[in-house]
Amino acid sequence: MKRIFLGAVSLMVLGALTPAGAADLAARPYTKAPVMAPAPLPTWAGFYLGLQGGGGWGRSDETFFGAPNAVGFAGTQRYDINGGFAGGVIGYNWQVNNVVFGLEGDYHWADIDGRSGVINAGVGDTYFTKLRGFGDIKGRLGWAAGPALFFVSGGAAVGDLQHRYDGVPGNSFVTNDWRWGWTIGAGAEYMFAQNWSAKVEYNYLDFGKSSIQYSPVATNRSEWNDTIHTVKAGISYHFGGPGVSRY
Repeated sequence: MKRIFLGAVSLMVLGALTPAGAADLAARPYTKAPVMAPAPLPTWAGFYLGLQGGGGWGRSDETFFGAPNAVGFAGTQRYDINGGFAGGVIGYNWQVNNVVFGLEGDYHWADIDGRSGVINAGVGDTYFTKLRGFGDIKGRLGWAAGPALFFVSGGAAVGDLQHRYDGVPGNSFVTNDWRWGWTIGAGAEYMFAQNWSAKVEYNYLDFGKSSIQYSPVATNRSEWNDTIHTVKAGISYHFGGPGVSRY
């Protein structure tokens, strides 16, 4: 009987102690999942260098002041010019939030030319224009949307132009000069890898007036006004600069 009593008491003591022991165990610590750092925003700020090329087309308007147009004689002639070009670009951008603004300069070696199709009275009087190179210095203003940049641009343009007049055999005149004008344009650029971007851009260029003086007589001259449309594609490397400013 005594053994039965002691066994019962032992079971009661163990039953009372077991919940208390479980309660005394330390709670399992809660570990929060690590927060992934956000990917850094692409920045367009800083210097960049690139290569670019494309095609151009336009109009060369020639006016001869020595005589008006008449039957069999067209002193004023308009003709198309077209061709290709390749060159390089250098620039610097600043960025404030999504707004990107900067300065850019480029130069291209070009082969953009054309000639008039008019032969006055069967004895010549044809004209020829060739753009051998051109460049610009312009400002850019854009809006960055993630890795994409949409921009407009405008500034000064310069062209290496050649004009030629071919009259009767042995009666030819050539002038080569650098002409300053202006340019406007727009385009889009995409940061496809760290520090690397690709772009497509359209520009309109007006090089003003060039002239050939055929003799000392003031009116014995021709003037040309040359305008060009260009579409270019390019790739640039960005050296980086100040981070994106946020206010």
